[in-house]
Parts: sequence; structure tokens; C-alpha cells
Amino acid sequence: MLLPRSYSHHSLLSAVPQIPQLIKNAKQKGYTTIALTDEDSGSGLIEFYEACLKENIKPILGATLRIANKEGNEGGFGSKKNFSKVALLAKNQDGYKSLLKLISKARTERETPFYHLKIQDLKEEIDKGDNFFVCLAGNDHELIQSIRAGSLSEAQETISRYAKNIPTKNLLVEAIYPLKDENQENWRNLNLTLKQLLDQNGIRMVLSPASRYLEKTDAEAFRVVLAIREQTKLDQIELIRDFDLPKTIDLQTKFDFLPGVENTRDLEDQIDIKLQTDYDKHADDAFFPKFNLPEDQEPAQRLAWETYIGLVTRLLPGVKTKKDWQEQYPYQRLNDLKAFASKITPDTSKLLGYPASYWQKKTVKDYIDRIEYELEIIIKKGYSEYFLVFGDIMGFCNQNGIVTNTRGSAAGSLVGYLTNINVLDPLIYDLPFERFLNPFRPSPPDIDGDFADDKRDLVINYIRNHYGDTKVSQIITFGTMLPRAAVRDVGRVLGISYKKCDRLSKLIPIAPQGKKTTFDFAFETSDEVREVYEKDEESKRIIDISRKIEGNYRHASSHAAGLLITPTELTDYAPLQWDSEHKMLVSQYDMKICEKVGLVKLDILGITNLAILGNAIALTEQRRNIDIDILNIDVSDPKAFELLAGGRTMGTFQLSGGAMTKYLVDLRPTRVEDLMAMVALYRPGPMANIPEFIKRKRNPKSAKYFVPKMKEWMEPTFGILVYQEDLLLTAIEIAGYDWGEADVLRKGMGKKIQAVIEGQHPKFVEGCINHGGLDREKAEEIWQAFLPFAAYGFNKAHSASYGMVAYWTAYMKAEYTVEFMTAYMTSESNNLDKIAAAIAECRELGVQVLPPDVNTSYDTFSIENDQTIRYGLKSVKNLGVDVIDYIIGERKTGGNFENIEDFLERVGARGLLTKRNLEALILSGALDGLGAKIKI
Repeated sequence: MLLPRSYSHHSLLSAVPQIPQLIKNAKQKGYTTIALTDEDSGSGLIEFYEACLKENIKPILGATLRIANKEGNEGGFGSKKNFSKVALLAKNQDGYKSLLKLISKARTERETPFYHLKIQDLKEEIDKGDNFFVCLAGNDHELIQSIRAGSLSEAQETISRYAKNIPTKNLLVEAIYPLKDENQENWRNLNLTLKQLLDQNGIRMVLSPASRYLEKTDAEAFRVVLAIREQTKLDQIELIRDFDLPKTIDLQTKFDFLPGVENTRDLEDQIDIKLQTDYDKHADDAFFPKFNLPEDQEPAQRLAWETYIGLVTRLLPGVKTKKDWQEQYPYQRLNDLKAFASKITPDTSKLLGYPASYWQKKTVKDYIDRIEYELEIIIKKGYSEYFLVFGDIMGFCNQNGIVTNTRGSAAGSLVGYLTNINVLDPLIYDLPFERFLNPFRPSPPDIDGDFADDKRDLVINYIRNHYGDTKVSQIITFGTMLPRAAVRDVGRVLGISYKKCDRLSKLIPIAPQGKKTTFDFAFETSDEVREVYEKDEESKRIIDISRKIEGNYRHASSHAAGLLITPTELTDYAPLQWDSEHKMLVSQYDMKICEKVGLVKLDILGITNLAILGNAIALTEQRRNIDIDILNIDVSDPKAFELLAGGRTMGTFQLSGGAMTKYLVDLRPTRVEDLMAMVALYRPGPMANIPEFIKRKRNPKSAKYFVPKMKEWMEPTFGILVYQEDLLLTAIEIAGYDWGEADVLRKGMGKKIQAVIEGQHPKFVEGCINHGGLDREKAEEIWQAFLPFAAYGFNKAHSASYGMVAYWTAYMKAEYTVEFMTAYMTSESNNLDKIAAAIAECRELGVQVLPPDVNTSYDTFSIENDQTIRYGLKSVKNLGVDVIDYIIGERKTGGNFENIEDFLERVGARGLLTKRNLEALILSGALDGLGAKIKI
């Protein structure tokens, strides 16, 4: 019965163990409970909690934080010697929440000069209840330093200071662990002195190795990790003591001169933490963001109102604005709005995004039925506010000219389309809502949004301002020590030549898609790796150490897109820290853990092509005095498809590139569905089906289907397996699955989970026979076709959204060429190779790009007329932004430069123009218009 604690690799480059290894090792060594107390971090707590429960060990959730040694002196120090480490150990759920808040406070409010807390911070939390222990962390605490120095009065002063703020029943002190080569008698006397002092003050002593690696043989790997952190060589790193995790019997024997200290049953009994960490399987209970609603409104009804307003606005374009419809049918008149919507007749002449024959097959009733079906599921699963929040964000983008898109299965929601979230009508393209959300889906799906990357910061600022800085954060992601990088890191700190480490690193094979690059994989597949390991001692040492830290976290950064919006303070759900630029809070729980604790991610991903598209639209509207509703453009524009068939794909979304361009030329696409299929097919694996797709496109009569019924959902791809929905609908319609069962099948096959595949095989085959009426041979044929396909099949809603955006870019480039190419070159202004290629592309499109000119050029590329673009000064190499701004500003206020002398007098006299700047202007031709002949 001990109360030990340990560190894991979540203490970045300060410990070795990964959590599953730590727990299994602790169990093998006789521990029945153990605490995780990572340095300044709670990122491993949930993984640790679940791993402990799996191994039947009581988890103690904690963290190690610094406390300033003397009160009132927290701001005036710059040395780690002025800090002591304390381990906070949560007793219960409230203690766990206190832990989240205290970690966050240290990492976001008191991070200078080091992450730390004041004793008063501990007092404020512990005053709320008897919820956690404060454990003074052995050799890392000033109390022990005082004992070692023989200053008992100073030690008593320290104890008194803690006891003044923290009840002694909540205070623990770790026994002094022996330093290397320390005199054993002196060490024992130090502990006896400490024990006597603690007994006098009613404070408990506990035994803890505070381990940072598991076995004594791991000490070298730990030293390597520290050397990587300190960017030094291994021989510069010495350990002051052992940091392994001893067996319980060995730990007790080591401290047998302190009878009774090992008996911590009463402390252990006070610890009882029960957390819900399976929200990923219980979507209905997740913590969705709160939408700011008036007191007389409730989320479900508000979502229904927003949806029906969207329906009448979409189907009656130009009749009234959305705002006008809202004024005519306010929230309180939802029933009247529904009645009106059921009677409208779509104005097909203005619905340019719909095929001509579409409304002969579809009615408004089809839309209302789908709306009511989706709303029932959304509301029942508690997703109303999530939709409202994301719709609000997209609405802000629409109002501010920020082009957006929605990736993934969420694009299959009609409610999403009508509330601004999605960009295409899912009914046109037969996108099932159930792939996103269905009554049987246990996990919480999220909405993945794409945003013009030059406006992403505006979107995030809006979210923070609208929903509150303390409720919005990014999500952490960790860089791991993968084999190739680990070999380089380890070799460097061992002092082995870069050339040798580089050669060894490159010997490690990269695993194919669907597998991980590991040392095990390398040894299984590479004779060269095995040979160098067996024959070269240095290489063997590098690999042996690298394997001990393989997969460990090396550094932390922010997820490229993930954002959290919590209903209450973020610290109620996760520990926080700052991002690398100290601009925004970051959840220390990664994306997977966020899902487990019930936090629903929003994806706010910046996409360059959307910025190009948005800027092209803005330029076009400004120059031509027109409004472009990109959601309602002709999706059968012949010029757009001719552009793609002619290979002019530069700047188009998902369609540019050598091989893709060649396929498009061969395909000669005539409809958006062709682009959607190509987006899904142009990836490793399905790419092999592209030639057959092209063949069947050219001759639709050659289309083949496994069974005639499958034509209902596979006709747009001529019977070729392209989308995940091909598998899902086959399982549902032919094998008799429901959506929940079909999703289990999809995930199992897609992730190659052998147990699922083996279990589903007979179920699928028997279903095809009994429900679909197929013979066994045909059922087996379908199964065998789906088995490899499922690993790379694309989500149809995702492909449809990307295919639509691809079409938008092709449309804008074909119809408004000069504006699109100007926006494209402005976006790529720092990449001179791309600019050169774009100039050649312009030439093919009948557009001339004139060289830069100090009298006509702006910082970015600009339009002179419908066939002419002027080169931007920002793309002139070696010309600084300050010089460019001054040239343009001077030209605006003083008029054009008349000659070289005038230019030099007006610009050069300011001292901004260097010789290098002048040479850049001359060589680029920007001064040619001044009539000067200058030699350099």
C-alpha cells in the first residue's frame, strides 16, 4: 500500500515511459495504485485513467507544478532555484476539476519566468472542498534543501507557510530519495529528521520514486532524452539519482527504517475518481457549444425556423432577401412559415444550380420531408445548438465575403445547407444524411469547415469575440519521435557523425498507406536494417536507444484546424496552455481525448484556393458592377468544362497537377458529378480505376453493376466503386443492415480491423442471400470487391463538396479569366516559379502580363483591362515592403514619376532606397517606363 507517482512522455523530453507501458510495469512490480504527475501538464490524464482501469489499478490524477519559494517574491526571480515542485493529487471529480484549473492558471496566467503558482492559488481551490492533496516533491522542494543544509528553523518556516494556507490533512511530503554515491547513514538520518519534523506538525510522509523511466537499464535513454531537450551531447548529462520505478518490495526495503510510512491505505481510500470518458460512444451527452438565444426562444425551434427561412430564400431567389423573409415570418410565426413553404413553387428560371429536369422529379414536399426527418434526429441527439453555432459562423462569413466550404459527411445535411453550413444541395447529388448523423450512430460527428486562408484569422476572432475568450480554444497536437527522426536525434547526442546517422535514417523503410512506420516494420521488411544492426555496434546502440523512445512525444503544437467552443469555462473540461505565438488558448487534450471527454470539435481550416476564389469574385464584382452568388451559378457552363478538357487546370481546386490534368483531358468532363468522382478517384489505390471510369464515361453503355439494384446509387459512376456510400447502401439495401450496422462494417473494413472483418463477412453474405435474394457466389463476389475498396473509399459528401468547389474555380477562371488569374498570381506572389508558370498560363488564355512599372504597378498584381494584368511590385525579388509602400504612396500624392531623376529625388532622398533595391527595380524592368538606359 503505497502512494507512488510517476512521470510519462507527456512531460515533454523530461521522462521516458509511455502510459500503457507505465501501468503494465507498475502492476508487474506490485503496485495497486499509482499517480501520474507530469510536468506542467495534464495532457496524459485521460489516457492514464483508462489504462489504469483496464489493468485494475486505482488511478490517481495529478500534475507537478512549481511554487515560488517565498511569498510575495513571485515576480522578482529568474532562477529555477527559487521554485519548488509540488505534486497535486486529485481525490475526486471536483479535485480533478481543480487540477484542470490550476494547470491552466500556471500555463496561461503565471508562465513567467517559469510556469508556476502561488500558494494562495492552491488555497483558493482547496477552500472549495477537501478535493486534493498537495505533495511536496522530495528533492525538488525547498523543504528538503533546508533539511539537507541542516537548517531546521528554515524547514519549520516552510512547513508553517504551507500549513497556513493548506490544511495539514491535505499536505503530504515525500521521503528523501538517495542521491547517487550519497552516504547511506547520512541519508537515513536526513529522513529520520524530516519524519520527526513532519510528525510534530501532523503531516504525513509518503514514499515515492517519482520515476521518469521504468528500469535501471533505461537510464541511458532518459539521459538521451534530456540531451535532446537541452540540445547538447550525452556526456554533458549526469543524473543526480536513480529515476526508475522499483518493485514495491524493493521500495519498502529501501525505506524500512521508516516503519509505517509505507502504509497509506487510509490515504488511498480517500481517493475515488470516476470520470466519464466514453462520450465518443454517447454522442447525445456531449458538451455542445451554447448559442446565444433570446429568453423566449429555444434551440430546437430556432433551428427549425432558420432552416425554413433558408428553404424559402434558396428556392425563391431574388424574391426577397433572407432578412426580409425573417421580418415577414419571425420566430414566433414558425408554423405560418412552414405552411407558406409547403405551398411555394420553385422559380426554376433563377435556380441555376439545378439540372433542367430536376424539378420534374423533385417537389417541395420532398424537401420538407427531408427537413423534418433531419431535424428530428438532430434535435433528439442534442445537436441543435451545434448546428446553430456553426451556421452562425458561416453566416458571418457570407456577410463578409469569406468563401467557405464544408468537408466530410456533414455536407450530406439539407438542414446544414439551408442554414449556411454547407455549399451544395444534398438532394441533387443523393447525399445521405445518415452518413453524418443517424439514430444508431453512437459517436459524435463533427463539422469540418474550410475557409479562405487569408480571412481565417477574422473568422477565429469573430468566434472568440462572440462566444467568449474563455470558452474558445485550439486543440493540441504532438510531434512524435518516429524511427527516422529518432535515429537522427539519438545519433546526434551520442556524438556520431551526421553522415552516418543520415545514412542509417534513410535505411528505415517508410510503411505503405494504412500502416505505421515503426522499427518493427523496418526489421520485418528491410534486410539492410537487420544487417547494419547486427554488424555495426554504433548503429545497434543508436537503434536500441531509439526503440526505447520510439513514439514518444517530442514537442507540442496546435492542430491546423481544430477549435473548441465550450458551453461553460474551458477549464471545466480540459487543462489549457498558450499556443506558440501566445495568441490563443490551446486545450492540452488532443483531438481524440477531447472527443472522449465530450468536447465537440469544430474544424476551421484555411484553404488557399478559397482565398483565390473569394478574391477573384470580389475583383469581378468590383470591376464589372455585378453580384456573383457562387451558390447559385450555372453548374453546366460549357466554358468551364472546355477549360478543364483543354488542360487549363492551373489554380483550380483539387484538379491541377500533371497526372490529374492528363486524366481530365482524356475524360472530357461534362457535369459536376464527373469532377466529384475524380476528386475521390485521384488517390493511391482508387487511381487504378480512373482509366475504366474514363472508358465508361465515353461509352455509358459499357457501365456494369454487380446487381441491377445497385444502379440506383452507382449510376453516376457507371458502376465503379468510388464512394464509401457504395458500400453503405449496398449493405443496407441488399444485405439488410441498418445505418448503425453499416457504419460498423465501414469502419471495420476501412481500418482493416481483422476481428470486425471476420465477424462481418458471414453476416454480409447471409444478408445478401436472405434479404437481397442473391446467390452465395454473387454475395461473395460483392464482398471480395468491397474488401480492398473499403480501405480507401471516399466519403461521397466530402467528394461532392470538393468537386463543387473545383467547379467554382473552373467556372470563375473560364468566365472571368483576368480576375481569376490576377487573384491566383497575387496569392502566389512569393513563389516566383509559380508566377512564371502563371504568366505562361495567361498567355495560353489570351491574357498579357505586363512587367512591373513604378508608375502603374501596385504591391499585388492588378488588372489594366480585360486582357491585361500588371505585375505586382511585391513579386519583385529583393524589393522590401517599406520601399514598395513608399513608392505607391508617393505616386498617389505627388503624381507619376516623370523620369529617373524625379524618381531618385522623390524616393531615394528618403533614404529607403538601397543599391540592392535599385538593382531589383532595374533588372525587373520597373524603371523602363521612365525612359532611362541604365547599366549595372
